[in-house]
Amino acid sequence: MPLPFGLKTPSRGTLIFAGIAGGVSGLLYTSNAHAEQSRKRLASRVSFLAEKPCGVLEAPRKVVVYISAPPGDGLEKSRNWFREYVKPVLVAGAVDYEVKEAKEAGQIEAAVIEEIRKRRKEADKVVETVDEKMEIHNKNPFSTREFIKSVGNEVKTDGVLAIGRNAYREVLSGLAKGCEASLEDPVVVEEKKEEVNDIKEEVTDIKEEDAADKVVIPAMETEVILSDEEEKKDHFSLPPSFDPVIYIPHRNIIGWTNIPYRLYMWYADYKRIEEVGEPVVAAVLNHTRPMNESDADKGQDEKKYWIGDEKVEELKAKDEPIVIDSRILKELRTYTIE
Repeated sequence: MPLPFGLKTPSRGTLIFAGIAGGVSGLLYTSNAHAEQSRKRLASRVSFLAEKPCGVLEAPRKVVVYISAPPGDGLEKSRNWFREYVKPVLVAGAVDYEVKEAKEAGQIEAAVIEEIRKRRKEADKVVETVDEKMEIHNKNPFSTREFIKSVGNEVKTDGVLAIGRNAYREVLSGLAKGCEASLEDPVVVEEKKEEVNDIKEEVTDIKEEDAADKVVIPAMETEVILSDEEEKKDHFSLPPSFDPVIYIPHRNIIGWTNIPYRLYMWYADYKRIEEVGEPVVAAVLNHTRPMNESDADKGQDEKKYWIGDEKVEELKAKDEPIVIDSRILKELRTYTIE
């Protein structure tokens, strides 16, 4: 039976092309539609916070986000992960954030140690100030510890989000090491290095003098040295409070053998949006609970995607379970949906 309006039956090649193009378009449409629905569901759970009026002297909440390059890949992957899965929920809940990137291992730990030292030093200064005032005015309605918490510990951020296992490990390690670090500034020792350049003797008609050797003193080199007594001394003390800490999963799927699974997750991106978005929602809602030992060793499933050169394989082999220092465990809190 001929087709109306003079249309011809499409060829076999045209049907194959149309079928493939239609199938790919359908996959793209459904993937984007499911992803958009997941984002809207997460945003709707925290959007009421953004609609709440803010007081004149009230500042919005602010969290610190630590990111580091996943093993075997670049830092840009972590940046994209934050932009795609973490940032939209923070923005929907009107939570300010500060992203701190680590280009090398140990940078996050060092930053956390310095932050804890800073809080401990501020708390000590407040204690000294309170003690001085209490000697003059004995009628103080506040106890020293309450006064420290309310006045001395003016914290600008109230939450820590660690994206990936390595960043999470460094945050927890930095919290413990920051409590046992010395509050005194290290002694700076200056060393001079002298380089002597021999200059040949020259005899001139104007001045008949022998040219002396020239001594070159380069710039001073500084070295931080702690005395033996300082190293042996126990400096452990707790800051007035710790910010709640939460692990944000980051499975960076790379490797030739993982291409089929990577294609599947590209289609089912809504699953990743919901999985990563859940802990971020908990952080935005600011529901916390005490941290326990089971909250420490997170991100074990990330390790199977640590693929790369010898350094990556060595890092994977040496990776040990994450453990929280028992001295600070009771003081730590994490976010929860419940």
